[in-house]
Amino acid sequence: MRNKPEPAEFISGGTRHTITRAQVEAAASRLPPAHSRTFSQNREWYALVGTGLHYVLDLITEATGTKPSDVKTARLALDALGFPVVCWAWGDLLTDGHSGHTASA
Repeated sequence: MRNKPEPAEFISGGTRHTITRAQVEAAASRLPPAHSRTFSQNREWYALVGTGLHYVLDLITEATGTKPSDVKTARLALDALGFPVVCWAWGDLLTDGHSGHTASA
């Protein structure tokens, strides 16, 4: 795992928030992993925390009590903390991507 500076930042409703690896790891311990019965094909971005995959928005919301403004914000914050972030893609997502998740900031 890469060494990353802490804390990372994310934006929600125009307000900047911070998050740490410890907060994310604690949140992951409270959430059921996405690869359990909670999996949904309508959710594309996940972070690997320990041995569990977790949907990026749920993970940051659980960790901080604040939902990030969008999925891209969530995945970039988790990446900044050094967590592997993966995409569950099928169909057009494999060839075209999802504009709301891949567009530049």
